Amino acid sequence: MPVTGLFLLLAHGSDSAPTQDILNRLSTKYNPSLLPPWSLSHRLFRETPNALVTAQLAPSLNGMDKGKPTGPRFLQVLSLSHHAPHTYIAITSTHAPSQTRAGTPVSSNFSVETGSGEPATIVTIPAGPQSDEFIQLVISKFGPLWQQRPQQTITVGNGHAFDIGDFRVRVGEARQGGAGAGGLMARAALCEIEWVGDGNGEGENEWESAEGVIRGFWEALGVRGARECFWVPGLAGGQGSVRQWCEILRVRG
Repeated sequence: MPVTGLFLLLAHGSDSAPTQDILNRLSTKYNPSLLPPWSLSHRLFRETPNALVTAQLAPSLNGMDKGKPTGPRFLQVLSLSHHAPHTYIAITSTHAPSQTRAGTPVSSNFSVETGSGEPATIVTIPAGPQSDEFIQLVISKFGPLWQQRPQQTITVGNGHAFDIGDFRVRVGEARQGGAGAGGLMARAALCEIEWVGDGNGEGENEWESAEGVIRGFWEALGVRGARECFWVPGLAGGQGSVRQWCEILRVRG
């Protein structure tokens, strides 16, 4: 499978332009070949407190070990134009919360929810009207189970994509929030670097080797302070970079 690395760089203040900074560095250091633009839409739903309490009581009612606290589950709805015509629905398991992932953390509204450390269950539905209907179904019928705040909606429109040697690079400005939150709440640069060179990235060892190649490409740009995402639970089991996107976009609200 292709080997991919994701990077998120927060914009600090209205004068900060991390997306343009990355684009300038790419064009200065390399001779990129332009590809069609890309887009992203992501919604995050968090398990409601009442649903979480029910989940925590279930093991004791069934005579199971209840010694470990459980964290909330998350339901994510992700659409990527370069993964069309699918929309991905990811639901995390209810397990004891894992420790914070390694890597540079982000701050402000783009801080990331801690995952369970277990692979999410991912299913696909057709993009477009059917995915919109699914979101409305969750909001209107399953509100007692899942809650969403406007800050937990993230979009990228008219992102830039390039071929650069053995790499395919996508860069876009992520905007968080919406009209219900009193306007757009925060901005950040998102960068996906896909290595299309030799190797298939099968297994964690092979992925780590290719990860070094991608990391070297990113570090050569001289960009500092980004949160990065490479290997995530369940990556070798399928859905590739979709699992990475779900990991890096699971922001607090």
